[in-house]
Amino acid sequence: MTPSPSGATTCTTMTTTVTTNSNVTFGRVRRGLLFLAALLVGVQAFAQQTAPKPGEVETAPIKCWWKTDRTSIRVGERFGLTLTCAVIDTRNVSVVPTLTQIDPGALQIPPFEVVGGSRHEDVLSAPWRYIQYDYKVRFLGEGFFGQDVAIPPLTVTYAIKAAAGNGAEGRDLSYILPALPLRVMSLVPRDTADIRDAATETFADVESRRFRARAASIVAMILFAAAAALLLLAVVRVISRARVRRPGAVRTLPPVVVLGGVSRGLRTLRGDVGREGWTPALARRASALLRVAGAIALGRPLAQAPVDRAAPERDGQVFVNRGLIRRRRAAISGAVTPQVIDKALGNGHLPSPASRAALEQIGGALQALSAAGYGRQPELDTLTLNTALDHGTEAVKRLRLRSLIPTRASFS
Repeated sequence: MTPSPSGATTCTTMTTTVTTNSNVTFGRVRRGLLFLAALLVGVQAFAQQTAPKPGEVETAPIKCWWKTDRTSIRVGERFGLTLTCAVIDTRNVSVVPTLTQIDPGALQIPPFEVVGGSRHEDVLSAPWRYIQYDYKVRFLGEGFFGQDVAIPPLTVTYAIKAAAGNGAEGRDLSYILPALPLRVMSLVPRDTADIRDAATETFADVESRRFRARAASIVAMILFAAAAALLLLAVVRVISRARVRRPGAVRTLPPVVVLGGVSRGLRTLRGDVGREGWTPALARRASALLRVAGAIALGRPLAQAPVDRAAPERDGQVFVNRGLIRRRRAAISGAVTPQVIDKALGNGHLPSPASRAALEQIGGALQALSAAGYGRQPELDTLTLNTALDHGTEAVKRLRLRSLIPTRASFS
């Protein structure tokens, strides 16, 4: 079948129409996809700009809240109201509130009246700085019995100071603190001077507290008695130790102190000899001093006994004083004779030639002085006794100098 010319024309027109419609639809879809892609890119860029950086948190720059010491009040009754504000305070940005608005002397919260208040020291807990005020408030309105009366909303003005702006504060902003409702329980009579709540304790509570107080008192008395008993035992033990102390346990004087006393005694003796001359009593006194020095040089023990300052000095004893603030006196004597020194010099046990020389001088002086003090010579040889005193004094000085060195404390 051969198509007619009119039919061919119709087919050609239909093909062109279909092709045009397809191009229009494809163009619309492409434009929609491009718009959607552009929208997604814009949303992502906006999210990146508004998202917080690492270490930062999205938060309000200031937040405040009320707190009362009770939930219900009476007309004319004073109650506590606390205002706490937390503001951002970091190195990069800080919030500066206008504190004059919330000062106790300027705060206005009708129908409530602020009768006093104080501000506490700020508390810094990064990134927040906490500001707190305590107010004393009372409600003076009438006709509100059994109703809820709210502390009105409070507007706090603040400014933001950023480090990027060289410390300059931005424009003033406002933070609105929501209202806080309180229940009005009753009215106060006109002749009431203050508000006193009725006591909630009963007789049973009072009895319970008395019982606990008695129990605590009994325990305290028992512990106090135990402590007193321990203290008494300690005192008795200290006293008993002091009483049991034996005379032999008295602390002896060190050689350097004894030799110092001997040296002072020899100087005093020389002055007495210069005024009175030699006598048997002075010779015996010089012998007692040199016997003590000889005993120290030989390393022999000395007889030491504490005495009073008023005690008389006996023959053969040497008094030695010790102490600067609390002066003490001891009577010292040594059992050394020239024969004992000669025997010690002959056994060869002396540690050094210096000790031997000192003992030789002391032995010779003792022999001359003992003969003058205990002998029956009608006249004393002054020259011999002076020489013996000089030799003895020189030996004592040498021994005292050696006693100052700790390693030379022993002379035998």
